[in-house]
Amino acid sequence: MKRILLFLLLSTFLVNAQIPYGSNPKVGKRIQVGDISMYYEIYGKGEPLILLHGGFGSSEMMGGMIAAFSKKYQVIAVDSRSQGRTTDSDEKELSYAQMALDVNGFMDLLHIKKAKFVGWSDGGDIALELALIHPEKITKAVIMGANFLGESKGVFLGIDTTWKMDAKDLLFAKTKPELVKYFSTYERLAPDKKKIESSRKKVSDNAFNNPNITLAQLKSIQVPFLVMAGDHDMFTLEHTIAMYQNLPQASLYIVPDATHISPFEEPELVHAEILRYLGKPYRRLDAFYFWR
Repeated sequence: MKRILLFLLLSTFLVNAQIPYGSNPKVGKRIQVGDISMYYEIYGKGEPLILLHGGFGSSEMMGGMIAAFSKKYQVIAVDSRSQGRTTDSDEKELSYAQMALDVNGFMDLLHIKKAKFVGWSDGGDIALELALIHPEKITKAVIMGANFLGESKGVFLGIDTTWKMDAKDLLFAKTKPELVKYFSTYERLAPDKKKIESSRKKVSDNAFNNPNITLAQLKSIQVPFLVMAGDHDMFTLEHTIAMYQNLPQASLYIVPDATHISPFEEPELVHAEILRYLGKPYRRLDAFYFWR
């Protein structure tokens, strides 16, 4: 009996380990959303949970989350406009607001009235923009390493070129496989290789100039958000906290000993917190309720 159970566990592990999340020809689909052909993959059953990846990447970088979350949710991982396997358009500029419209159109086409969201970096910015224009589409959202102002607004930490981590640090070995995949995303996945450089420039220019969400706009968002960031994230801790303090229904989680890529560095911690947050209803806390 024990041998049978062990065999089943090992078989399940091997099957999951071999699933090429984000690049799975068995489940990968396309749908025309406005002027782009959007690539997406769906796993699991239950309440819909839409995953939005970071800039220059694809749904591949959300593979760990797909595996963890599809046990409880119907996970829908999409490639954003001009990235991954989703096509670029002839528009000269890109914006998070436009990508939020893409997500809204995508949901309408798939008849998804409402969903939970997890957005990493640029994906978090898209979730914020969607909450501004279509809050009714979001049940709850988790945003990691997100920003409500573009990098040009001084929210990005400067780079100290005089200091480097120890090359033998185990963190390098732990994150390298995922980062190698991430940095080769365009060359491997872009549907039109001729547009790689122009697409990259659009994504880069967008991150530098956008988003431009005011504090007043943040305060108008009546959607529960979990604001997450590494304690050594690329964006200043002050900016992250300002976002948390101005979203009316926000919770805050700072991942210790982590950077902008905390889902690669501390996947068990990050996944567990996201599942905990998404699995419970939002409640507004009074800091002194226990005294009353």
